Amino acid sequence: MISSISGRIHDPMSHYELQHLSSQLAKIEYGGDLSSLGLPFNAKPLSNYLEPTSFDIEASLNLLNDGHLRASQVKFDSLSSKLNTVYLRRTRLLNTLSMIAGVVALGLLLALIWLWRDSRGHWSNEILLVNDEVGDEIGSFEGYLQSVLAEEVKFTGHRASLNCVGFEPGVPQDSLQQTIEFIAEQLVRNAIEHGGRPPEQRLLHGKTDYISVRVALEEQPNNWHLSVWDNGEGLDSNEILRRALELRLVDESAVNELMPEQRIKLVFLRGFTTRYQTTSMPDNDKPLSELRGIAKQFGGVISIQNQKGGYCQFSIRFPK
Repeated sequence: MISSISGRIHDPMSHYELQHLSSQLAKIEYGGDLSSLGLPFNAKPLSNYLEPTSFDIEASLNLLNDGHLRASQVKFDSLSSKLNTVYLRRTRLLNTLSMIAGVVALGLLLALIWLWRDSRGHWSNEILLVNDEVGDEIGSFEGYLQSVLAEEVKFTGHRASLNCVGFEPGVPQDSLQQTIEFIAEQLVRNAIEHGGRPPEQRLLHGKTDYISVRVALEEQPNNWHLSVWDNGEGLDSNEILRRALELRLVDESAVNELMPEQRIKLVFLRGFTTRYQTTSMPDNDKPLSELRGIAKQFGGVISIQNQKGGYCQFSIRFPK
């Protein structure tokens, strides 16, 4: 509309043409019904599109009404140019916003697809574990421990291998057999969660990129001997003592009298945990104090052989 005004200004102009053009321009200046101009909408004031000081349309109207047609034409040419600039800027802005919105939408779509595929992998693994538990492959305790290892490896990101011997045919007493298997499972989980490290960290310390876990059940003349060994990080007696003090499980005045092997045994105190340091699954991470109590119900005695940074072995002897 503005761009066509200059073409309407001509010399000479009748008084009626002058007044009619002025009234049209006034509607554009102050906003309102533009149906008389052939536009089927109400216009907003021109100041909504341009800063009030950017173009003084009232002065241009005065020039037009006073008959200064050429000067008016020049000013309206300037107004048309400014409005075209505003329109182009808004168009570019809208195009940019549309492009950004498209990129964000695409990113969200890709993120949703990745989350769906990742969760689908977790679901499929859970279904496989459930199916395995009732299938032929999980019929042996060793097969079950292999599934436990696979679960912990996926959860922690620590690579691990497992060697299991002596559980077939196992202990004649069913309740003791179940107790031994439960404790063995918990110690395997404990070894991978707490003794394992990311592959790159193990390689930096001159080890294989995976932790080896060995589980053995041995029948001896007077007892059953369960051992769970791993070549992970071993137990740090100083760290165990620091954590026990932090949890207020020991008297600070007596700690200096504790030998390293006594400090390690603090892991069996009720309430001792390193949960804040690990990514273990709470439902499966049983404290050692609980395992010790279960073993005691069958007369079991638990001991630890340990080398910091080298290996750790839990041994439990159950009387026959």
